[in-house]
Parts: sequence; structure tokens; C-alpha cells
Amino acid sequence: MAVYLRKKKLSGGRQSYYLDIWHGDKRHYEFLKLYISKARNPIEKQSNEAIKELAESIRAKRELDLVASDHDYIPKFKRDTDFLAYFEAFKDAYKNKDVRLVKASLKYFTLFIADEKIKYLPIKNLDEKLTRDFKTYLETKVHGETISNYFTKFRAAIQAAVKDKLISTDVTKNVKVSKTGGLKKDILSLDEIVSLSKARCGNDQVKRAFFFSLNTGLRFCDVKALQWKNIDHDKIRFTQAKTKNTSSAANLTVDLNQAALNMIGKRGKPDERVFKLPSSTACNKDLKAWVKDAKIEKHITWHCARHSIAVNLLDNGTDVKTVASILGHSGLKQIDKYLRVIDERKKQAVNRLPEINI
Repeated sequence: MAVYLRKKKLSGGRQSYYLDIWHGDKRHYEFLKLYISKARNPIEKQSNEAIKELAESIRAKRELDLVASDHDYIPKFKRDTDFLAYFEAFKDAYKNKDVRLVKASLKYFTLFIADEKIKYLPIKNLDEKLTRDFKTYLETKVHGETISNYFTKFRAAIQAAVKDKLISTDVTKNVKVSKTGGLKKDILSLDEIVSLSKARCGNDQVKRAFFFSLNTGLRFCDVKALQWKNIDHDKIRFTQAKTKNTSSAANLTVDLNQAALNMIGKRGKPDERVFKLPSSTACNKDLKAWVKDAKIEKHITWHCARHSIAVNLLDNGTDVKTVASILGHSGLKQIDKYLRVIDERKKQAVNRLPEINI
């Protein structure tokens, strides 16, 4: 195992520093993007010496890094990494469509350490107590499944740091955040859906797209990304953004009923979006005003469309396996929360029967 500092000749008399790295039987190169040229005066000579010193410092760190990886030791310069900066970089590199959850998790963690009067958080200072305190903080700021969603993304950043060998263990491992058993989002009944259809919405594309979700169960991110090439006559074929890397049911085919076909309108070019939608925040703002105009006293977000189709299908006798297939779930576990809504409705219906004394 060795790391050598070498120079490569470039045009114009310049030279570029690079590392020649040997680790076991593997060899690779790392170009440092540090350049020197023939010194013509004392200032240029001093500059070359400073660049060489920096290159040698990087070489030494890389060598220490390799030694550390062979002995499960984390060098001090890695342990001193600013976790907030690392979390920010994790967010920027995140590729899945649910990046908004990573952004929100980072936002609340930033607020949390500000409340804790922590101005700088080296990654070595992360411990189980701090992560538990962050979970408690989330419980005071958000509700329902949002707590679990935000903490899960925080945990993912910690696990990425473990993978990058910045810390040795996942300090969130023993911190349990249970998802709520019931369904916290409101459900639109069939009568309320009819009321929505008659009410005015400030953005026609939002209205059409939301009704499309009510008839297909598609998430907002999938509706917004939907292109004409995904639509084949009365079917849509696409890969679910949320589960494309985690579920065997990510590739989904959904049959379109006439109501859904009515929402998409005239066919466009293959790579064009079916719906011209603004951001999720703007869509939910239009949705809120629209629901209010329909005189529906419920907190309705876009995701309520997905929950509503599931409950309404089950309520009308559709079997559980079919509902799971329509929503793109790989198993039946996710349907339990909808079945609990049906059970609660049945209980309420029975309790509304008149009391008779004989």
C-alpha cells in the first residue's frame, strides 16, 4: 500500500500533480487539478512551492486514509467533517424524486441544532443522544407519518457517512420511530368528489391532474412527470419515482377509465408532459382554495387522492390484492391502513343505528 505524488507534463510548459495510488493489487490515479509552471521570478517560485506543499499534504492524507481503512480507524480530519455541510452535500447528490423529504429533514435538523445553540457540529460529535433529541424535536414540530419520513432521511444521511467511513457506526440504529398505525390524511368521499368537480379551481391543469390521481392513484411526482409516451391508448406504463430503486413493483401499468381519459385531453408529442403543473407547494395552494370553494371541511393534500381511491375501491367491494396492484404496492401490508378506515366506517355506521329499548 502506497501513495506517490507524481507530475504530468502539459502543453505550454505546465505540469499537473496527480496521485499514483497502490492498494493491495489495485492501482489507480487521482488527478488533483493542481498545476505549476516554470518559475520566472521569486513570486512564481514561491507559488509553485505552496502548490507542491498542498499536493504533498493531500498525498499524506490519502495514504493515512488507506491505512485507516485497513485497520477500521477513522482519521481525525475525517472525524472533524462538518455534519451540516455533509448533510447538504448528501441532499445535493440525492437522485430520487422524494428529495423534498431530504430537504425538509435538513431544514428541521438545522433548526434543531440552532435551538441547541450548536454553531458547529463535527461528525465525531454525533451520538445516540443527539439523534434521540432530534426525534423528540420533530415530534413537537410535525405530525403523523411526517415524523418518520423526515427522520428516515436523516438516518439515511448518517448511514451514508458510515459508508463513506466518516463515522464508524450508525448512531440512529437504536432510535425507533414508529409510523402511526392509522391513516392520518383525510379521505374524499364519492359525494365530495362530485362536489369538487362542480367547484371552481384557479388552475385548470391542477384540477385535471388531481382528478387523474383520484382515478389512477398516482402520486403527485408521477403525475407531474407523466409524458405522452407513457400513455398507450387506455393504459399508462411508467416507473414509480418513489420506489424505482426499492420495489419489485416499481414498473407499473394502470388501466385508464373514461374519467381519467377525459382529464388528459388532446394527445401531445411523446416527450411532452401530459399536465403542465407548477411546484407541489403551488399545486397544494390551488387545491386548498378549490376544496374551500367546494365547501369541504377537510385538510386535503395531493396525496389524499391516492388514499381516497384506495378507500373508495375497498368500500365498494374491490378485493385487497387488486387495490394493492393498482397503487403499485409489492405486497399487501401497505393496504392495512386503508382497511382500518373501512373498519372504522363500519363501526361508525353501526353506532348510528337508533337505540331501541324493549
